[in-house]
Amino acid sequence: MDDEALDTAGAPREDSAAYWMSEIKAARDREKDYRKNGQQVIDIYSGAKVKSTPFNILFSNTETMAPALYSATPRPVVQRRFKDEDPLGKAVAQAGVRMLEYLADTNFDGYDTFDEGMKGVTMDALLPGRGVLTVKYDSELGQFPPKEEGDDPVEYKKSELVCVDRKIWNRVVVGYAKKWSTVPWIAYEEHIDEDEAERLFGKEKASKIIFDELDEDDPDKSREKQREDKNSGMRKTALVYQIWDKHGGRKIRWVSPHYQDGVLRTDDDPLELSGFFNCPRPLQFIEKIDDICPVAIYELYRNQATELNDITRRLNHVIRAIKAKALYDSELGEDVKRLLESDDNEFVPADKSSSLAAEKGLQNAIWFMPVEQLVNVAEKLILAREQCKQVIYEIMGISDILRGASKASETLGAQKIKQEWGGLRLKPKQKEVQRYSRDMFRLMLEVAASKFEETTWAAMTGLPFVTTDQRARLESTMQQVQLQAQAMAAAGQQPSPQQMQQLQQLQMEMQKPVWGKVLEVLRDDVLRSYRVDIETNSTVEPEAVEDQKNIAEVMTALGQFLNGITPLVVNGSMPFQAAQAMMLAITRRFRFGPEIEDYIKAMQPPKPPDDGKDKAAADATQKAAAQAQKFEQEKTQGLAQIESLKAQLQAEKQARDMDRREAAVALREAKVQIDEERLRMAEQTAMERVNTKDQVLSLKQSTTDKVRSIQDAAQKREQQTQKDAGGKIEQAVASTAKLADAVSNIEQYINDLADKLEKIGGREVIAVDRVKGEDGRLAKVVRRHADGTNSEVAVNN
Repeated sequence: MDDEALDTAGAPREDSAAYWMSEIKAARDREKDYRKNGQQVIDIYSGAKVKSTPFNILFSNTETMAPALYSATPRPVVQRRFKDEDPLGKAVAQAGVRMLEYLADTNFDGYDTFDEGMKGVTMDALLPGRGVLTVKYDSELGQFPPKEEGDDPVEYKKSELVCVDRKIWNRVVVGYAKKWSTVPWIAYEEHIDEDEAERLFGKEKASKIIFDELDEDDPDKSREKQREDKNSGMRKTALVYQIWDKHGGRKIRWVSPHYQDGVLRTDDDPLELSGFFNCPRPLQFIEKIDDICPVAIYELYRNQATELNDITRRLNHVIRAIKAKALYDSELGEDVKRLLESDDNEFVPADKSSSLAAEKGLQNAIWFMPVEQLVNVAEKLILAREQCKQVIYEIMGISDILRGASKASETLGAQKIKQEWGGLRLKPKQKEVQRYSRDMFRLMLEVAASKFEETTWAAMTGLPFVTTDQRARLESTMQQVQLQAQAMAAAGQQPSPQQMQQLQQLQMEMQKPVWGKVLEVLRDDVLRSYRVDIETNSTVEPEAVEDQKNIAEVMTALGQFLNGITPLVVNGSMPFQAAQAMMLAITRRFRFGPEIEDYIKAMQPPKPPDDGKDKAAADATQKAAAQAQKFEQEKTQGLAQIESLKAQLQAEKQARDMDRREAAVALREAKVQIDEERLRMAEQTAMERVNTKDQVLSLKQSTTDKVRSIQDAAQKREQQTQKDAGGKIEQAVASTAKLADAVSNIEQYINDLADKLEKIGGREVIAVDRVKGEDGRLAKVVRRHADGTNSEVAVNN
C-alpha cells in the first residue's frame, strides 16, 4: 500500500481504495447470513430444491401476497399543498403530474419501466428481504457546427430521460448504521468488460485492471454459480463497486479489487438530490428497531415449513406403502390366478386339491396384509399437515378468505371477520409499497427538474407555458407596441384594429405561466415542499375520501342551522351576532371549519330598508308587484280559458266519434233492411212467378241507389263534423297564440318598468299612454308627469 493511502495513524485514508475495500468487506460480513439465507429462499421459490421441498409453501404464500401488495402501476398525484388560490402552484402541479405520468410509461427499449421495477423490488422484498430501485438520468448529446473556422462545435442535448434501474438484491452493499437516515454510503456491485472500463476510467487505468472469467472476490457464489450468471459466456469482466459516499463529501467513487493503484474515479454529486442517494429507503417488510440488516419473511416460518415438508415426505412414504397384498395356500395354485383374471359374474371351478385346501374355510387359506394401521397413520398425517399450514398462515397473516378458500359451514360474519383481520395484517405491507412508489416519483421529479431543459419539459408535458426566452421576446415586443401606441396618441391618431388585436394577443401570452418560474419552484427543495405535495393515487385516496366526508358533514350542519335560525334573525327575535357565534362554534368542530372561519366572521347583518330614501323605489316596487299580480291573474284566466277550450274540443271530438258510430250503425241497419228486402222479393218472385226479368233488374237498381244514398249521407255528415271540429281547433290555437303574446308583452312591460324606475327619478305619473306599432303590438309606453314632462319606455317585442 502506498504511503499516500495512509493517514497519520497508519490507517487507510477515506479516499483510498484500501479503505473502501475494507468497508465493503465489513458490510458483507454483517450481511453474510442475509445473503446466504436469501439465496436459499430464492432456490426454494424457483423450484431448485424439489426433493427437499415437496410442499412449496413459500411459492404459495408469495404468489398470494405479491398481487395483494402490488398489482398495477400507481398514478402520480401532484397537487397544491394547502388547496388555496395559487396560480404558480397550480402550474407547478400540472407540470409535475404530466412529467411523472410520462416518465412512468416511456416505452423506450433498453430501459426498465416503472411497473417492471416496482414488481421486481416487491418480489425482492418478499423473498430475500430487501428491494432497491434507483433513479438514473440519461441524455444524448449532439453538436452544432462551428459558426466560424477554428471554433469548437457547440454541444447540446438531443434527448433526455429519467428512468429506473433495479439493482440485484445481493449486489447492494450498505454502510453501517442503526437507521436509514444515518447511512453513510451505499455501494452497487457491477461487472464490466474492458470496453466499458475504457469508457468510464480511460484507457490507461483500464489497461491496469485485471479482467477474469470469474469473480474471485465474490464470496457469495461458487465457481459454478458464477459461470451460470455469465449470460455472455466466458466474457472476461472485472468486479467494480460504485460507491455513493454521502458522509465523505457527497462524492461518487469507483473502486475495484482488481485495480491496486487506488480509486478508479471520483465524481461530484451528479444528480444533486436533497437526500443525495439515488434510491429511497430500501423496501423491506420486516423492520428492526435497532438494525437495518434485512431478513427474509421465510425465516419467520422456516421451522414450520421444514416440519411441513417432513410431514409431506412421511405421508408420501405411507401412501406408497398402502397396497393390496395377500398370501394364499399353494394348494389353491392356478385357481387364484384364474379367479383374478376372470370377468364379472364368471364362476371359476376349483380342482380337487383346491377343494381340500378350502375345507378349513377359504378365508383361512388366503391372508391379506392389514393396511388399516397405514390408513389411520395417513389420515393423522394429513390432519397434522393442515394444522401446520394453519400455523404458517397465522404467522404470515394470510386468512382463508384472502386465499379464496372458505368452508360451507362458515357464516357471513365469520368470513367478514377473517377478511378484516387479514386485511389488517396486510395493510402495513401495502402501505410500505405505496411509500416506496411515492418516494420513487419524488426522486424522478426532482431529477427531471434539475436536469431537463425548458424545451424538454414543454415537449414532454405538452402544456402551453412559455419559455424564459419566449417571455423575454414577448416583453420586448410589448414595449415596442406600447411605445407605438403612445406615439400615435401624441399625434392624435387612433390605433388600427390590427394593432389592437396584436396587443390583445400579447396580453394573453403574457398571462401564461413561464417555465423558468415553474422550474425554479421544482428545483428548490424548500419551495417545492412548501407549494406542492407529491403522492400517488393509493396514498391520496384515503385522505380525499376523508376530506369529502368532512365537507359533507360541515355543509349538512350549516344547512340545518341556517334553515332554523334565519327566520329568527330576519324577524329580529335573535341578534345577528348570536347566530354568527353559534355558526362559528359549529364550524370549529370540524377539520374543514378553520378554512371558512374568516369568511363567517366577515358576514354582515341584514340592513333594514330606509323609508325616506327608498320611498320612490318602494312605490315603484309596489306598483310592479300590483302589475305582477294583475299579470298573474290574467295568466290564470288565460290558462283557464285554454283548459276550457281543451275541454270543449274534447267534447266535440267525443260527439264526432259518436256521430261516426251512429252513422256506422245506420249503415249496417240499412244493409240489413236491403238484405231482408231482397229476400222478401226473391220469395215473392218464386211464389208468384209473375215478375219479369226487367222488373227484377229495376228493383235491383232502386235498391243500389238507396244504398248509395245512405252512404253519401253518412259521408257528408262525417265530413261536416270534421270540418266543424277543425275550425274550432284552429280558433283555439289562434286564441292561445294571442294569449301567449299578451302574456309575453305583460312580462316585458313589467321587466322594463322595473328597469326604468330609477331613471324616472320618483316623479309622480298622472297619465300613461300606450302606443302601438304597425303590427298592432305595444311599441312604447309614454308617461306624463305632474311637472309637465314626459318619459318614454320602449317595449321590445
